[in-house]
Amino acid sequence: MKIRAAAAMLAVAAAGVTLTPTAQSVEAPTARSVEQTCSAQAPVGATANTSEGVNPPAQAIDGNLGTRWSGQGFGAYLTLDLGSVRELCGARIAWHQGDTRWNDFTLYVSDTPAFTTYKKVWEGRSSGTTAGLGDYSFAAVSGRYLRISFWQNPVNDWASITEALPKVTGPKTNEAPVIVAAGDFATTCTGTTCPISKTSVRAQALDPDAVLTLGDHANGPYEKFLQYYEPTWGRLKARTRPAPGNHEYLGETGEYEGNDAAGYFKYFGSVAGTPQRSWYSFDLGSWHIVSLNSEVDRKAGGQQVSWLRQDLAATNKKCVLSFWHRPKYSSGSGHGDFPNMKPFWDELQTAKADVVLNGHDHNYERFAPQTSTGAASSNGIRQFVVGTGGSKLREMGSTRPNSEVRIPNQYGVLKMTLDDGSYSWQFIAENGTVLDSGGPVACH
Repeated sequence: MKIRAAAAMLAVAAAGVTLTPTAQSVEAPTARSVEQTCSAQAPVGATANTSEGVNPPAQAIDGNLGTRWSGQGFGAYLTLDLGSVRELCGARIAWHQGDTRWNDFTLYVSDTPAFTTYKKVWEGRSSGTTAGLGDYSFAAVSGRYLRISFWQNPVNDWASITEALPKVTGPKTNEAPVIVAAGDFATTCTGTTCPISKTSVRAQALDPDAVLTLGDHANGPYEKFLQYYEPTWGRLKARTRPAPGNHEYLGETGEYEGNDAAGYFKYFGSVAGTPQRSWYSFDLGSWHIVSLNSEVDRKAGGQQVSWLRQDLAATNKKCVLSFWHRPKYSSGSGHGDFPNMKPFWDELQTAKADVVLNGHDHNYERFAPQTSTGAASSNGIRQFVVGTGGSKLREMGSTRPNSEVRIPNQYGVLKMTLDDGSYSWQFIAENGTVLDSGGPVACH
């Protein structure tokens, strides 16, 4: 893994990070110098002294600016729990309708949830000009709990916070690993102006620790991998962890021809497994990552699902992410839901997995955490569909339940920062524009 320039705006590093696929060894990453940081940390919980029923405290720490905590009354407060005593140095707070009204509030820090001993660390007024996260810094102080006490706004007596994050300080010897993910690259276009070329340039600029590909790489035999994929995303092949798509198994006629995805396995080699066992896992920092094959052996009780159950039971990592081609949930007009992915979801849900990444529909979509039966749940899995690597894009279809963001007709890549116990994301267009973002969200 190469040394990254410290001044690069999008550089990421991985001191102490391991990328170890099952039964394979990978070169250890290079350490970087110790830095003093003051950065956002996902809390493990949130409580409040008053709440509106439909807007509970948990919605202020779910990584979604579209949800909120609301409590009525001057002096209403939200308390964030870091899980252990840390050196707090600030907070990031997004106020509901914060672009049209200011809010007066005070920040307190305490070692105990009862706040029998506490320190007032900040007081003042939000800008009133942004609905995004505002930054509020103060001198470092030791504590576990951060309380945000609301006093007034010019409109009503409701405290409404869409997202709140404590900031903690201390020496940091490594950066959180970063992954880039996309699927559906296949194209008949060559040259630097092609979408597959532009998305690959964007992925390279992000300099990720790992690239997760979500299927449909070349839509044909090995020669097409060399013609279309190799000159573009193939530049990241050494860092790529693939999953096969339906077109890996299709011949050029568009029909299944029993080719066992021969071109896919020949191109990626042993990292992709074998036609008989094309699923695998590896660790990246505090994350366990699982690649599955949505095209074969996906029934409950089959070899792949049985392996998945055993693999998840064996990991001791804090957080779990899995990726494959066909999405269980999708609002895409091209394909939509694939209910037969439920056995995968059942096992991942039992293991309290956090994130699933898919392709197949040629658009971008983000879902709220939900269960394998489609019920919204804070303990559920958040799914992203990222079929935006280069194939012809499609419109969205009917919006599925729990769909939070839908972006048709836009090529791009998903960047995820896999921190120690949390994750953040950005969907970045081919020209570098960030079209969706969120987090950090704590792992289960």
